[in-house]
Amino acid sequence: MREITDREFEHQTVLFRAVVDEGKKQIEKWGVQTHTPAEWLMYTTEELGELANAISEAEYRGGSDSKVYAEAIQVATLALKIAEMYL
Repeated sequence: MREITDREFEHQTVLFRAVVDEGKKQIEKWGVQTHTPAEWLMYTTEELGELANAISEAEYRGGSDSKVYAEAIQVATLALKIAEMYL
């Protein structure tokens, strides 16, 4: 079994590309969104709950690593949208 730990962004190119791609998918699906930071935080928190569920499934019920990865990318994408508002 592989060790699940901080890898210091050794795969940053793949991760950041996945975030950019997820952002494009969200825009294709929902259009450009003009939510307040508080609304973005609520959406991010909802996605974080989905990530927590995916991790729980992976840890205790044989859920897939790919679901955890996908949910983490969605959380990261929304968090970066918030960060970008404050640049």
